[in-house]
Amino acid sequence: MLVGKGSLSFRAFDITGKKKAVPTTERILERLDQFAFSGIETTDEGIQVGWIGPDHLFDGDFSPIKVFRGRYAIFAFRVDTRRVPGAVLQAHTAVAIQDTLETEGLERLSASRKRELRQQIKRELLAETPPAQRAYGVFWNLRARKVYLQATSKTVVEAFRSLFERTFELSVEVHGPGLAAASWAKHHDRLQELREARPVSLGLITPMEPALAGAI
Repeated sequence: MLVGKGSLSFRAFDITGKKKAVPTTERILERLDQFAFSGIETTDEGIQVGWIGPDHLFDGDFSPIKVFRGRYAIFAFRVDTRRVPGAVLQAHTAVAIQDTLETEGLERLSASRKRELRQQIKRELLAETPPAQRAYGVFWNLRARKVYLQATSKTVVEAFRSLFERTFELSVEVHGPGLAAASWAKHHDRLQELREARPVSLGLITPMEPALAGAI
């Protein structure tokens, strides 16, 4: 199983905003299918994201028995990335320019011709470059309105947040220390103390006088 396998690191989110109601089971499955991962074109450079089932990279099954586990909805966030390394593109372009100069008996190429060659080489390399394929588990506690993503990378977190909000039409916010403190204070009726809390200034420790240091 893809989700929950191996060493786990999470980023937690709270569902916030005016619209907090959890979608129905049917609605969740419908939206997962609508925003499912659809693949990346062979000539495209960049990132393609989408939802997949919890079992493996090519799992497109969003059946209720697979997605819903008690109070949780479990699925995965797939991210495919395709890029040509700059050094590789530069080297291939330099070879193509030299071959063109020799073939056409020229001393130099115009800037526009160099750009055309570079773009042509890039298209050819992209067609031969398989995308990097990654998937990250998603655990959605429907009752508590909390979502957990099995990743901590800022790029992945932001891409996940954007897709989640578009998919389910819900606002989510990273559950950082501030939200954690507010949640704890509300639960323990300590919100007023939290409002009155101020940062503590930690000054440098004054070095001991030699006489005192020798007495310790």
